[in-house]
Amino acid sequence: MKKFILLFALLFCCCLYVKAADHLPADTTKSDTAKINKKIRGLKEDLADYNAELTKAQNRVPTDSIALVNTTSKANDALEVSKKAANNAVGGDVSDAKNAEKKAKKASDAKDDAHDAEKQLKQDHKDIIKYTKKIEKTQKKIDDLNAQLPKQ
Repeated sequence: MKKFILLFALLFCCCLYVKAADHLPADTTKSDTAKINKKIRGLKEDLADYNAELTKAQNRVPTDSIALVNTTSKANDALEVSKKAANNAVGGDVSDAKNAEKKAKKASDAKDDAHDAEKQLKQDHKDIIKYTKKIEKTQKKIDDLNAQLPKQ
């Protein structure tokens, strides 16, 4: 009977020990490192996307600059033609006035095209600034997360 009580007490203590071991905090370093690495991977993907968008915006600037120069030149030419047609209409007949009206409409359209090209160029510059800021912010986050990783 004494052996039975001793064996029962021993089993009881073992069960308590195993139960207590389950509640001990696990080594969270590995899981924290995995979470940080996952965040870093996601941020690096974002960084690659931002760099691609920045490159696209930077590549659009020369094209849009040329388009702005061309449309501005066309608008100025159309304005000169419109002025000449308006001067002819002052001393002319109804057909000269209609012609002057058409030329004025074309000049207005050319001016609108030049304005649109200017807006596009400004938007490209805004995009470059926006993506540059996003890249800097994302890189800072990556650096902060790398600093949190345990030293190996």
